[in-house]
Amino acid sequence: MTMIGDRLKSILTGKVYEVKMVKGLSVLLESEDRRSQVLTEKGNLNLFYEKVENKDLSKDSNSLLLPNFKNTDKL
Repeated sequence: MTMIGDRLKSILTGKVYEVKMVKGLSVLLESEDRRSQVLTEKGNLNLFYEKVENKDLSKDSNSLLLPNFKNTDKL
């Protein structure tokens, strides 16, 4: 099932798109650089796109936002 936020890679061009809207049978895809959009049907997704793992920013951003604290409490 395709959901908003899913990332799909075109097997024809290699370009990666993000699902921006799903309405009925229609799906709106937007390129990562936000320069182009594609309106297609859900049935075309299985034919011309493959799912790409969503970027997991939580692993990278936690190390940037939160310092590593050591537990100094003694048991």
